[in-house]
Amino acid sequence: MDEARFAELIRRHLAFYRALAEGRRTPTTPAQQRFVRVARGEAPPKTEHERAFLLWRARAERAARALDAEALREARLRLKRAPPPPPPRRQS
Repeated sequence: MDEARFAELIRRHLAFYRALAEGRRTPTTPAQQRFVRVARGEAPPKTEHERAFLLWRARAERAARALDAEALREARLRLKRAPPPPPPRRQS
């Protein structure tokens, strides 16, 4: 499947794909039941709809991991730049 076809399928059907995969929509046809099995990893993808959804999900997960890694890097940099805590006060 080329990138243009992938983009078209995702643009037109992503909400439907996600509703099936997340259980918010009950599959009513054998094709939809198979799509759910594919989304769960119980069957290999065969149709372009199944392949498009799995590709979209893999890209979304990769992007989320990249954002998490970037947030972690930024937090570590902030900690390195933070001034040291003040020394404890002496009681007299």
